[in-house]
Amino acid sequence: MTLLSSPLLVFSAVHRRAPPPSTTTPTTNHTVRFLCSPDVPAVRLDQRLPRFVVPVAAEDLLYNAGATVGVLGGGYALVRAFDELTRRNILQQGLSRKLVHILSGLLFLVSWPIFSNSPKARYFAAFVPLVNCLRLLVNGLSLASDEGLIKSVTREGDPLELLRGPLYYVLILIFCALVFWRESPVGVVSLAMMCAGDGIADIIGRRYGSLKIPYNQHKSLAGCSTTIQF
Repeated sequence: MTLLSSPLLVFSAVHRRAPPPSTTTPTTNHTVRFLCSPDVPAVRLDQRLPRFVVPVAAEDLLYNAGATVGVLGGGYALVRAFDELTRRNILQQGLSRKLVHILSGLLFLVSWPIFSNSPKARYFAAFVPLVNCLRLLVNGLSLASDEGLIKSVTREGDPLELLRGPLYYVLILIFCALVFWRESPVGVVSLAMMCAGDGIADIIGRRYGSLKIPYNQHKSLAGCSTTIQF
């Protein structure tokens, strides 16, 4: 029996048939075709619906508004915290007032980098002391009464004191934010001297200011030297 006449070879040759032709369209990594609708054009898998794009101006507006709300909340929390410390007799009213004087201005100053690089960002920053300015006017004119604000800011608890030093303080904050902003070191140096220098000078002067200035007995040499150092 030869190899060609082997029944095993005949059986394998009969039953080895070519696979039926495929009715599907070969797919690639980027297209999909539907069998039931051959006329439907190919759909790319990486095709995406157009996303909603926020205009740059609106995005900048929302960002600066959020920064303004955050800085306002931080300033309000600072005043409320020292008011609570004063109410519990943990801090004296004079020391609490000076610490608010120092920290509120410095925190406002270090918050400037939070705002965007837009030229209009300075107006959002200036809105923070403007709100405090309105609070001082309302309480100083006795249109409303915020005992916590009065105790934390005034020397003797007189609402009229809000219309003097504290009001000038927030007006200078507004002026430096609008005029100098982050473009000039003049505003930064001025606020640092007003907030830190003047505030710490008062604390040092009250504690170590036994030697007074000859022409002003209300000021001490220790306090003045502290201001000069700052």
